[in-house]
Amino acid sequence: MASPIAHSFAGFWTFLCQRGHSKTQLPGHWRQYLPRLGVLILLANAPDLDLFLPPGFPNNALHRGFTHSLTVAILISLALSCVWRIAPGFWRSAILYFTAYGSHLLIDFFTGTKIGWTNSGFGMPLFWPWPKTFSSPLILIFGIHHKNFAALFSLDNLRACTYETLIFGAITVVASVLWKRKLKSRILGKRKLKSGPNRPTSDVSEHLLSELQHQK
Repeated sequence: MASPIAHSFAGFWTFLCQRGHSKTQLPGHWRQYLPRLGVLILLANAPDLDLFLPPGFPNNALHRGFTHSLTVAILISLALSCVWRIAPGFWRSAILYFTAYGSHLLIDFFTGTKIGWTNSGFGMPLFWPWPKTFSSPLILIFGIHHKNFAALFSLDNLRACTYETLIFGAITVVASVLWKRKLKSRILGKRKLKSGPNRPTSDVSEHLLSELQHQK
C-alpha cells in the first residue's frame, strides 16, 4: 500500500476539483471548507482502516481486502450522501465521495515493491465479493512495509514517503500553476465580453461625428 501522504494528496485534489466548480473564492471563506476538506482526506485514507480491525494493528490478514473494492466504495459513497450533502444534490455528493474513496484504490493499483514494468503489485479484490485480485503491471509508487512497528519506521518507508512527497507535491504545484492560468484566461475572457458591446456604439458615434464635420 502507499502511505497516507499520497492518499491525503489525492483527497486534497478531490477537494480542489470540487471547489473549482464553485463560484465562491476559497481564500475569503477557507474556514467553512475545512470540514469538507477533512472528510475528503479521511475518506481517501479510509480503505487502510482495515489495518486496525480486530485483533489490532497491524492486521495484515485483512489488509487489502473488502475495503479495497469498488463495491464498498459505492456503498459508502451512497451512505454518506444520505447523511451529508457535501455538494449540491445527492448524486453530485455521491460522485465526490466516490472520487475521494476511489482515489485510494487507483493509487494502490499502481503500488508495488519495485518501480517500473515489474508486475510487483500487491493486488486488490476490486470487484469483491468476487475474490480475484487486480493490480497494474506498471508500478509507479513504492509500497510501505507495515509488518510490525520496526518495519513501519524503517529506512525503506522513509524513502517511500520522501518519494511520494516529492512526486505528489510536484504534481500539486504544476496543477496549481495551470489552474491559475486557466482562471486568468477566464477572467480576461469575461472582461472582453463585457467591453465588447460598447465598441460598436463608439464606432457608430465616431462615424456620425465624421459625417457631420464633412457636411459642415
